Amino acid sequence: MIKKIFSFTFLITLLIFSCSSDSDDSSSEVWEQKSKMLTNWADNFIIPSYANFSSELESLEESRNIFINSINQQNLENLRNSFISAYLSWQYVEMFDIGLAEETYYKSKMNIYPTTVSRIELNIQNGNTDFNNSNNYSAQGFPALDYLLYGIENNDELILSKYNSEPQYLSYLSDVINQMLQNTYPIVEDWESYRTTFISSVENTATSSVNKMTNDFIYYYEKGFRANKFGIPAGVFSGGALPEKVEGFYNKEISKELALEGFQAIKNFYNGNGGVSLRQYISEVSTVEYSELSTDILDQFNIAENLINSLNDNFYNQILTNNMKVLETYDAIQQGTILLKTDMLSVLQIPTDYVDADGD
Repeated sequence: MIKKIFSFTFLITLLIFSCSSDSDDSSSEVWEQKSKMLTNWADNFIIPSYANFSSELESLEESRNIFINSINQQNLENLRNSFISAYLSWQYVEMFDIGLAEETYYKSKMNIYPTTVSRIELNIQNGNTDFNNSNNYSAQGFPALDYLLYGIENNDELILSKYNSEPQYLSYLSDVINQMLQNTYPIVEDWESYRTTFISSVENTATSSVNKMTNDFIYYYEKGFRANKFGIPAGVFSGGALPEKVEGFYNKEISKELALEGFQAIKNFYNGNGGVSLRQYISEVSTVEYSELSTDILDQFNIAENLINSLNDNFYNQILTNNMKVLETYDAIQQGTILLKTDMLSVLQIPTDYVDADGD
């Protein structure tokens, strides 16, 4: 009898040890995959995107210096081209609202649109360049430059005349660009040390890198991309179209270009571009119910991208002439939101860390 009890106890102990060992192995594999994914995000997306963006801002600064020294049509065009190039580069950075970027409200200082023209004009009149004041977040960054380069007068001749006769506008233009560089340099430098912390944070907690970055990605897709670029101007949340709220309002011809660049950044990040990615990670941990999820998300991205491509380059005119096409595009993007926010987070067992106030 004692021998049988001993044998039974030994088997139970062995089974428990075996299960514990399998669980540890599985957990170790998951953590390793997460670490590889975080390394890919840091080394192939976040750090190089910030470096490229910083370089584009320096080119913008150089074009500004030339324009200040010689205010003419050619130098204005060169400055505008540098502005557009930097704005396109920004589309690859905006989603990375983590680390120092989150702490310093970086994206709020760089791209709140529409810009508050009355605030810009008041700042110029008073010589106020306190850009760390939250009241001035919408009076700086790319939307402010959009106004200063295209909207301060009705045509280029008058714009050039204004810069020649009212140097306070030139000063404000210069200060805005300086501030954009001052906002960016500390984040670029911080990633040299923050990278180690970022890629080692693989736990399934609200503050771990995987959970925060995945939520930031979805938040950008849902708010920064879906709502800001399409939903708000098209009137989804207001009951009426608000075309003046498009990105790049004063230029009038870059809204679609910026949106397509932003969507390319979204797809690149999701696919991983050769490294461990959300798409690959979803495929590895999906249940039978969600076995096609990784492909379904990409298919929905492609559907939405095709609809964006069908829109007018000028979103302002598109909304005025045929807003239904913008609303259809929004709906396709929204289907991607459901796949990411509901299905993907469920599969990855990551809770949502932000509150959706859109009622959708």
